[in-house]
Amino acid sequence: MVAPGDGEPTAARSRRDKLRRAFGVARPVEADEPTVEASRPSMRAFLQQRQRRMQLGLSPNEPRSAVALPDADVLETAHGPLWRRELRYPAAHVHGRIPLGTGRAFDRERLAALAKDASLASLQPEHCLFLDTETTGLAGGAGTTVFAYGLAFFERDELVFEQLFLRDFGEEPAMLHHVARRLAEHPVPVTFVGKSYDRHRIAARLAVHKIQAPVLTDRHVDLYHVIRREYGKRWPDSRLRTAEERLLRLFREDDLPGSEAPAAFLDWVRDHTGPVDRVLEHNRLDVLSLCALLGVVAAPQPSS
Repeated sequence: MVAPGDGEPTAARSRRDKLRRAFGVARPVEADEPTVEASRPSMRAFLQQRQRRMQLGLSPNEPRSAVALPDADVLETAHGPLWRRELRYPAAHVHGRIPLGTGRAFDRERLAALAKDASLASLQPEHCLFLDTETTGLAGGAGTTVFAYGLAFFERDELVFEQLFLRDFGEEPAMLHHVARRLAEHPVPVTFVGKSYDRHRIAARLAVHKIQAPVLTDRHVDLYHVIRREYGKRWPDSRLRTAEERLLRLFREDDLPGSEAPAAFLDWVRDHTGPVDRVLEHNRLDVLSLCALLGVVAAPQPSS
C-alpha cells in the first residue's frame, strides 16, 4: 500500500479515508498542512496511546516499524479481493498435549448432555465449524466490525485452518461471502462465548451487506457453557486461558490479550504499525484450542 503523500493514487486515499471514518481514526496532518488546536489529540487519548505502547514493551516516544501480515493468498472473487491464509494440520498434530484429531472423536451423547441440546447427539465432526473472530470493539453494536476470522473444519484426515483479514473496508463483502459459504458447508459453529457474542457480530455485518447465512442457528456448540457446567465448581474461573492450561497443558507466551486487538487493528489501519500479526497468532491459537477442547471435554468415557 502506498504511503500517504505525493504519488498516492486518489482511489487509495479514498479507501483509506473511508476506513478512518468507519473506525473513527483521525486523519494524520500532512507536513505542509497548518495545524490547529482542534486537531491535537486530547490528554486522555495521549495517555491511552502511551499506555498501549508501554504494554507492547515500547518506550512512550519510540517510533514503531511497520508490521507485515503473515504470508497469505489474495484471492480475486466475484465480490472483490480476499486476504486468506490457509494452514493444514494432520490429525496427529499436538496442540498443548492434545492431538487435534481428538476433536473429531468426541462422544456425541456426552456432548449433547453437557451442552443440554439433544440434537447434538447426531452431530457429525464434518458439520463442525470452529470459529473465532476479532472485532473493532467488545461492546458490540452496529458500528462494530469483524476485522479477522479464524475458521477450521475437518477435511478427510486433516484440520483445515483458514484466516481472513480485513485489509481494506471495501474487502468486507468478499470476506463475508466466504464466511457464509463455510457456514453453509459446516453448519454447526463451535465457539467460546460465541453464542452470545461472535455470532451476533457476524449476523450484524451480514445484515449490513444483505448476505444470507445460517449463523443464528439453534445448533451451536458454545464450549464456554460446556466447560462451566463441567468444571465451574472446581476451577477459579471458566476462561479459555484457564481451560487451555488445565486441560490442554497449553501455556501461551508473548500472547497479545484479546482486549488489545481493536487498538492494534486501528493502529495498523492508520500507519501499519499496529501488531496485527500478534492478533492473528492469538486468533489461530484460539481456533486450534476449540478443536482440542471439544475432543477433551466430550471424550468417550471408559466403560465400567
